[in-house]
Amino acid sequence: MDPMSTPSSSLVTETLPDAPATAAAAGGVSSADAAAAASGGGGGGGSGGGSVSSAAAGVSGGAGGVPRAPVGVVGAALEVLEVEQVGVNNDDNGDALGNDNGDDDNASENAEDYDKAADVSRAMLERTSTSLNASVATKGPSSNNAETARDSSSGKGGNAAADGAGGGKLPTGSAASAPSSFLCPISMDIMTDPVMVATGHTYDRCNIERWLFQQNNRTCPVTGLRLRHLELTANFALRNAIQEWAETNGVALPTPRRQPAGPTRSPANILEGHDEIIWAMEVSGKRLFSASADRTVRVWSTESLRCDVVLEEHARPVLSLAMGSGKLFSGSYDCRICAWDLESLRLLACMEGHNDAVRAMVVAGRLLFSGSYDNTCRVWRVDTYACVAKLVGHAGPVRTLVCSGSRVFSGSYDKTVRAWESGTLQCVASLEGHSGAVRALAAGSGMVFSGSDDATVRVWEHDSCTCLRTLEGHEDNVRVLAVDDRHLFSGSWDKTVRVWCLSTLTCLRVLEGHSEAVLALAVCNNRYIVSGSYDTTVRFFSLETFNCEKIGEGHEDAVRVLASSDDGVVYSGSYDGSVGVWQGGQ
Repeated sequence: MDPMSTPSSSLVTETLPDAPATAAAAGGVSSADAAAAASGGGGGGGSGGGSVSSAAAGVSGGAGGVPRAPVGVVGAALEVLEVEQVGVNNDDNGDALGNDNGDDDNASENAEDYDKAADVSRAMLERTSTSLNASVATKGPSSNNAETARDSSSGKGGNAAADGAGGGKLPTGSAASAPSSFLCPISMDIMTDPVMVATGHTYDRCNIERWLFQQNNRTCPVTGLRLRHLELTANFALRNAIQEWAETNGVALPTPRRQPAGPTRSPANILEGHDEIIWAMEVSGKRLFSASADRTVRVWSTESLRCDVVLEEHARPVLSLAMGSGKLFSGSYDCRICAWDLESLRLLACMEGHNDAVRAMVVAGRLLFSGSYDNTCRVWRVDTYACVAKLVGHAGPVRTLVCSGSRVFSGSYDKTVRAWESGTLQCVASLEGHSGAVRALAAGSGMVFSGSDDATVRVWEHDSCTCLRTLEGHEDNVRVLAVDDRHLFSGSWDKTVRVWCLSTLTCLRVLEGHSEAVLALAVCNNRYIVSGSYDTTVRFFSLETFNCEKIGEGHEDAVRVLASSDDGVVYSGSYDGSVGVWQGGQ
């Protein structure tokens, strides 16, 4: 097949009128306070007018806790868990799990992992229910079930006072006579220092601290669901209610006793805040932007390493980011592109037109190009946010974009790459030859590189769009590409990174070490090629010797995306929703 095919007359560029985009209503920016930045909270739905929501963690305004009897708590938890499991097949839940329409993740694999986690939680809760039912049957309702519940929930036996949990042994019958919402679901003792976890459930501080920080759990003991963060918020309203009840009923409450400080919940270089997979990252000045399946974009200070602001406007997972002309653009599964001011972080506009997820974006001069799963690219003016052209021709979803000189190249699942002239917005060539979906593009030294599911990388001459060479050697899909001034780097599902010489187009080295697929690459300060993998690690390979000089560990799931700054810092985004910060070579 001819590597360059002239587009037929049916594959035309549809020019649209210069209609203005939907303008954003005036929305303010509320910076996150210290507690909010530390907790990484503030997810949730978009606010009216596209305002920027802080991640503030508030104090409960009502009596929290669990308003059911001990056995009922477990039964209710099973009901909640069952609802969550059913939701796995829902489209939105699938997106949140990273099931990118078959893009980067195996949908069945993610659903299977979710079901496994849910099954473990269900088994734990059923064991707890059985233990509690047996205890009630043998000891009667007035018996203290704290030890049984503690054994089942935390895996540790012993009296509450001996373990430093539950605040000490209470007078006989006091816990049984207290309202059920006053009892800690872990120890079944009256709470003396009630605190809320991310799910909204309340526990006695000493018990939940032991569960989280000494036993290294990341789930809510009642529901078994993974906690979006490990921040504990004091439930003052409930504590006051408990104290008033105790005073009225003549119950002496022991002084709250906290557990000894546990180990740090995550390494210092791991930042937590997102609820779901991080799909894209960009660095600008002293800020890092991360886009997630939790429908938000978080803004991190690269100096304090804290989340300053959470940008909330999208209704579905945010998949792509681009920057240009002092603006940040975010593309989402909700088919929209949001434009944000890079300084004030104010929402400027919501750009609508695509009929499916916006998977890739690139800024070329005063134009923004967006690629979508609706098989099209759209071109927007970055000053007026108007769509000026709809680029048609691809027969499959557009997965990746790259700007090279005066042209923008789009890679698609239809196995082709298309070249678009940014001045005329016309398709000047359709680059054919791959036998699998094109998932990665890169450009440099007058060449454009395409990585495909056919395990090859094709090299195209920029001007003529002819195929110069097909680079072979990988044994599985090529998922990511990166270039510096001398090399092309390709990462593959075969667990390796290949280094190609730009001048000779030959393979110089095969970089090994990862135990799973390579999903992300970044060049760091012209000293390292950095790779992120499904094996949860980040590896730094020297550009001089190509030896691995550092392995970054700390993520609990696959490393999906990498970004590097001019000062030699590499940032990694993971399936676990965390951001890693790595100083190159140190």
